[in-house]
Amino acid sequence: MAGSIGRVGAAGDNAAMESFFSLLQKDVLDRRRWTTREELRIAT
Repeated sequence: MAGSIGRVGAAGDNAAMESFFSLLQKDVLDRRRWTTREELRIAT
């Protein structure tokens, strides 16, 4: 992944990545309980 090189405050710069991580959290990370932080770290 490459960082954004747009100007500060440009909302469109991060929209795709924010959408991706939102879906990741809803569809993967929130669907089960993690017994340790290490398991969660490995899953991400």
